[in-house]
Amino acid sequence: MNDYSPPQEEQVLYEEKPRDFKHSGPGIASFVIALITLAGYIIAFVVVGANASSVTGGSDSFITNSAESIFYLGMSVLVLAAVNVIGAVIGIVGLTLRKRRRVFAVIGTIINGVILLLFMVMIATVLINAGSA
Repeated sequence: MNDYSPPQEEQVLYEEKPRDFKHSGPGIASFVIALITLAGYIIAFVVVGANASSVTGGSDSFITNSAESIFYLGMSVLVLAAVNVIGAVIGIVGLTLRKRRRVFAVIGTIINGVILLLFMVMIATVLINAGSA
């Protein structure tokens, strides 16, 4: 007795376009900075290690060369740590961008963060050992 039927709407199927987001520029920059600083740390420790082990003389040249090596190692570690801070900040900026892939931003931020954490642990260890001596 009720012949009412709701009006039938035409079903319009929209083509779903695949979301092909670009990688975030700051994320890629953070990842590249992380790789460059990792290579810098490796090179610094290898060069200083080779320089310190090649000095075999028992004279004052040993003290001069080892002090110079330690100075260059310290300066390179400080500069690379500052670059890691910049890389971590750029990685965080890359994480906040919308409609961009965040893969490189995540990887770059994690690597820069781990390196900074290791740097802080190294500084804390040196300070603890200096206080006990």
